[in-house]
Amino acid sequence: MKNHLSYRFMPMIILSYLFINLYLIMIGSKWCESEGCEVSKSLLKIEQSDLYSLAILAFGILLFIGLKILKTNSVILKELYKLGVFSVLICETILLSYLYFKTGSLCISCFIFYLLVVVNYLLIDPKDKKIFIIFFIVGTIAFLKLDVNTKASPHLTSKYTLLQSESCQHCKKVKLFLKENNITYSKEKYTNFDGLFSALNITKIPLMIVKKNKDNFILLNGVDEIVQYLKVHELEKVSKENETKSNSFSTHISLDEKEGCEINFLQKELENCNE
Repeated sequence: MKNHLSYRFMPMIILSYLFINLYLIMIGSKWCESEGCEVSKSLLKIEQSDLYSLAILAFGILLFIGLKILKTNSVILKELYKLGVFSVLICETILLSYLYFKTGSLCISCFIFYLLVVVNYLLIDPKDKKIFIIFFIVGTIAFLKLDVNTKASPHLTSKYTLLQSESCQHCKKVKLFLKENNITYSKEKYTNFDGLFSALNITKIPLMIVKKNKDNFILLNGVDEIVQYLKVHELEKVSKENETKSNSFSTHISLDEKEGCEINFLQKELENCNE
């Protein structure tokens, strides 16, 4: 009965779980969405649906091997099956640990998959001490990522939130434009949003978050992109009698300025940030 649980039922359970998640992703469900998921897509350069497809392929092969084991009781196939499950377990341990210590969040569906793989491995050989490698991996990643802000990003209440640094000259240009055109906004230190920058591979500030509604945001990166958006969506809303005044944008802003201060998170400083 134990062999059937290890080599047949567990891979079937895991495959069923993966297929359900893949279906939910395809219909646009938010079951598998978190800041951690966004980081994983950026890190692996692969979509969630493709990631689940690879997992389905892996456990499809493992199920085939497991069924062969039940028929032949082959020692070689048992070791191959064990190696396959352990490889998936190590990859998922590295990915989830990195995501957690990088963003402070985990995808629930991914974590459940991870637990199912752990159970499958323990059913194969509960006395195998290689399982303790997991704790070593988690500890190592935690040590390497101690300087990463693991707090969730601050709650956004304003329509416009500027992620900036007081020492960033490009940020000062945007703040001057906002002030001279009486546009209400809030500002946050860019270091409070490490996870967001990593997830979307954004390397420069200023970055403006435009809150369209509760679940819809727009990101604007760089002086030119921010100013051009505000020209269209804010200053052109004014009445005709004030149109001339409102569209005489700040002469301090160079609209062909597309550069921003480059972020070096490793050294906690900004680069190429001269006026």
